Amino acid sequence: METKGQLSLDMLIGLTVFMLSFIFIAQYIPSIFVVERSDIALYPLAYRTASVLAEDTGYWTNGTANGTDWENHYSDADFRIGLAIEPDVLSVDKINALQNYYNTAGYEAVRTALGLYDPQERYDYNISLQLFKSNSSHPVYARNDSQPLLLIGKDIPNYRNVVRYERIVSYGNATKVATISSKVDTPSTRTYTFSVAPPLSAFVIVVEGRNVNTSNSTPWMKVWLNNNIQIIDVRGDNETIGVFDITDNVNAVGATQVDVKVHNVRGYVVVTNAGNYIGGRIGAKLVVCVW
Repeated sequence: METKGQLSLDMLIGLTVFMLSFIFIAQYIPSIFVVERSDIALYPLAYRTASVLAEDTGYWTNGTANGTDWENHYSDADFRIGLAIEPDVLSVDKINALQNYYNTAGYEAVRTALGLYDPQERYDYNISLQLFKSNSSHPVYARNDSQPLLLIGKDIPNYRNVVRYERIVSYGNATKVATISSKVDTPSTRTYTFSVAPPLSAFVIVVEGRNVNTSNSTPWMKVWLNNNIQIIDVRGDNETIGVFDITDNVNAVGATQVDVKVHNVRGYVVVTNAGNYIGGRIGAKLVVCVW
């Protein structure tokens, strides 16, 4: 009688297939979890950074005094960065202070101040203010004169897993990033000339009502670009009183001069490169990228 154990051919083939499959899966699964762990870490980090910048006023202390105006004390005190006057309304002074701190103290100092590190890993960042039409493939930065209002951090890589978080914000002290003319207030007929350098992010004429000194004369307004292209000719309360956003018109023809001729109106003109004019405010996107 044969007493030796034997394995059938089917069992050997099955065992071989099982082992090969197990080896493949064991090699493939770790790469999946590496990506997941990266996403899990990066998304909350980008969200937290954007939230702190957009919602927190910041704070400083030197041991004997303290306050929220860290933008006046970041060179001689311990401080926490925050850009807000109130949630999602940013202080231009604080924005300028963050940009200046980055320019003088450097990349690592800002990374430490924003908490973009832990004992195991340091995270890279790119933080900016961009116009609403901006996107990841074609960034369009909010500008003050010819320079980005806020642009700090490294160039965003194409070969890494980058998390991008956007937050809609507005400026609390818009006169520091825009030319706001209140001269459009006259019972007579006057022409106001604006010299501009397109492309602009906003050229908006706001007519709030009739001039208080004249109630009978019909209000009207005409607007020309470069002395010869008329784009607005309105008359009467219903047509003249309102908001006229001519940004696209100015940019389309590359206008360097805008003439606004008005009669019996009260209002103002907003010209800026720092954001888009929406709902009576100048707004932009706070964009935080982390990798």
